[in-house]
Amino acid sequence: MKIITKTAIVLLTTGVLFSCNSEEAKTENDTTKKKKTGIVDIDTTNSFTSDEFEFILPRPFALAASFEEAGMTYDETRMNSLENLDSYKTEGKQILNFGVYSTDLVYNITNEQPQYSMKYFKALKTLADRIGMGRIFTEDELALKIEKNIANREKMEDLLVDVHEASQEYLQNNQLRFLSVIQFAGAWIEGMYLASFDFDQKDHKVISNKIVDHMTLLNNTIKGIKLYEDRDEDLQKVLDGLIDIQTTYNNFESVKNAEGMPKLTREEINVFKKKIQEVRSLIIS
Repeated sequence: MKIITKTAIVLLTTGVLFSCNSEEAKTENDTTKKKKTGIVDIDTTNSFTSDEFEFILPRPFALAASFEEAGMTYDETRMNSLENLDSYKTEGKQILNFGVYSTDLVYNITNEQPQYSMKYFKALKTLADRIGMGRIFTEDELALKIEKNIANREKMEDLLVDVHEASQEYLQNNQLRFLSVIQFAGAWIEGMYLASFDFDQKDHKVISNKIVDHMTLLNNTIKGIKLYEDRDEDLQKVLDGLIDIQTTYNNFESVKNAEGMPKLTREEINVFKKKIQEVRSLIIS
């Protein structure tokens, strides 16, 4: 893999998720709680920097409240099926779906579904082994701690921060730092996909604001993946799909004619939703 040397990359193992059940989010630096506002909380100390751009990744759970005020229902059938796990043979598919399953794990944790949380954690661990990152779960008996506390949301937030830090250290020490951006792409798509089921039932103005908020993350994700020149066919197809989402959004009349924050129409939101579903199908197939 080609490496960008001037970076400090954070692996976002828990992805992008929008929960209607959580009222507070854990900060990574301490155990105090802060009231969620629905605004994407970006930690600017965690950045992916090159000569061309700076890519800032959110912290674990930081995006969990992004669609909170819009609301999102839980349905286990919406997640990526665990039966798909063994079908991911290429590096691109494995890394992308590591991000997907990470988001599904948080989806279960925030909705207090310990049985499914355990299943998706095991899937995540399996993919980590295949990618070459399995050792992050063995240090300090991290896997055992997660299994023991899988039903405790507060404790799980702390443990997933530990996974986050162990992943960061592993990537930096093993020259695999590009993986963070690829995994984030899978996590972002899965989060948007899970949220999209409630788009039609919710106030489209609120949904519009949330989508607009997330487009900066998508734009930077595309930039990051483009810098990785050793893309396999699967990853290239996903990159093309992400660019299609970006282009479609930028061509919306409400975006082109916006003075300030765009206000997407219901029709534009439905088009955006369809594009998300198309790329998500590409990733998990």
